[in-house]
Amino acid sequence: MRGHLGAILAAASFLTRLPMPMWVVKDSDAIAKSSRWFALIGLAIGSIGAGLLYGFTLLMGQTLAAVLTLVMLLLLTGAFHEDGLADVCDGFGGGWDKSRKLEIMKDSQIGAYGVLALVSGFAIKATALTQMPLDIACISLIVCHAGSRSIAGFVAVYLPYARDNNNNNNKTPQKDAELPFTNRLILCFTGALPLVLLPLNCVLMLLTIWLGAFIYLIKLMQRHIQGFTGDTLGATQQIIEILGLIFFVIYSLQAPLSS
Repeated sequence: MRGHLGAILAAASFLTRLPMPMWVVKDSDAIAKSSRWFALIGLAIGSIGAGLLYGFTLLMGQTLAAVLTLVMLLLLTGAFHEDGLADVCDGFGGGWDKSRKLEIMKDSQIGAYGVLALVSGFAIKATALTQMPLDIACISLIVCHAGSRSIAGFVAVYLPYARDNNNNNNKTPQKDAELPFTNRLILCFTGALPLVLLPLNCVLMLLTIWLGAFIYLIKLMQRHIQGFTGDTLGATQQIIEILGLIFFVIYSLQAPLSS
């Protein structure tokens, strides 16, 4: 049990800025092995977000609550995946070949594509959370944060690591991680767990959208850099999350979940 708990806390240390006990091993090997629990950490992050949104809304209304909730989640996660989205947009948009795209993605400076991606992503999330009834908005945070991290975890199954795997500066744990059947099952189960809160037709439509987006993103990475990097995993998480929130807005307007 301590081994599983250590792996879960190692995953939490990688995906959040929460302090962990001193006994938790947080080196690259431990993080790589803990990647099967990333969706579980996403479930926890989404639940925290849902609690914040609900509490803030009671105090100040849903519009400001949505913005503050997103800011608090950025502080919780350190804008970890948002940074990946910005880097991918800069690299894929500004590079002309694989090496140049990877170089741009590794650069700590942010370009116009990255800025636009971050601003657009935050605006879409904030607007989506204000356009849904509060209960659905809270559910959407839980579902999208868990599901997006589960889906991002499967990118490494279908693509090789794009950078030089012998470079010790690479900080992507999934580059060396194996994802055997048991680990894939854990990733799927924890990512799909909050789907029990939704009607079956809603689940089927959401999964169809996410599957289509996942296939497109895999092909996009293959075309641009012939593989994946840590940045593309972060970008995948963000895009899946945003698409999920947009779906919940549309679905709640057309077929309220409460019905």
